[in-house]
Amino acid sequence: MSGRKKKLTEETKNSSISLITILIVLMILMGVFLVWKMVYEEDYYSIESRDQKIAESRNHDGRDYETIGWVRVQGTNIDYPLYGVIQEGYEYPVVDSYLWSLNMDREFHDMMLVYGHNVMNLGPNPIRHSNSFIRMEELMNFVYFDFAQNNEYIQLTINGEDYLYKIFAVNFMKVDDLEEYPEGDWSPNDKKGYVKRLLEESIYDYDVEVLDDEKIISVVTCSRFFTDGTNYDFIVSGRLVRPKEEVKQYSVYRNKNYELIAEVMKGAEEDEESTENA
Repeated sequence: MSGRKKKLTEETKNSSISLITILIVLMILMGVFLVWKMVYEEDYYSIESRDQKIAESRNHDGRDYETIGWVRVQGTNIDYPLYGVIQEGYEYPVVDSYLWSLNMDREFHDMMLVYGHNVMNLGPNPIRHSNSFIRMEELMNFVYFDFAQNNEYIQLTINGEDYLYKIFAVNFMKVDDLEEYPEGDWSPNDKKGYVKRLLEESIYDYDVEVLDDEKIISVVTCSRFFTDGTNYDFIVSGRLVRPKEEVKQYSVYRNKNYELIAEVMKGAEEDEESTENA
């Protein structure tokens, strides 16, 4: 074999080895990506049915209310039974962990407003976690951008089915304004106007499309975040995950509405410092 042919053979061999090495590396990287995708994206939120807990809760139902479902809010301790009011005017005591809905039956509605008490986390610098929080106090965590970035789903278990919602808005709304909306079934115009307001006044912009026919849930608690004496509700809203839609983390951005929130929190911190130095 001539020197030239031998050299070409060696070059060909080296090229083949290099190509095989590149292919092996690519296959390894692809495998790592698929494993990451399965672990990180598909398990970003794992649905855990609460049917058994619902059945247990019904054993303790009173004459004025009944357990109609269960609600979980990702990243919080909110994992509570959902009650429906049977007797008009019934006031829920604030001593237990539960939520309540103005939809009094056990059916799945296009619009679900879910309420709960906040007793110990009302101020402009919410505490993220405390062992004393047994109600809706941890919903206020959504005023913190890093928390909103990493917690984006709400689960509703009702009538034997599990539903998952993608959060698309976080809002403060005057109590009187929220009370203007229906207590039972919503008309298409009511729903459209409500969702429009949520999107326009949300303190974040979520990378979530919301169409007119989407099924919506709003989880609501009271707040004294603003110090002007006005009573506000704090609302975290989601729309139903669509068929075959991936359950994964998606983008969220602070917007101009968040600037006021940041100012209130900063002002409260400065007031606290002034008090401490007095």
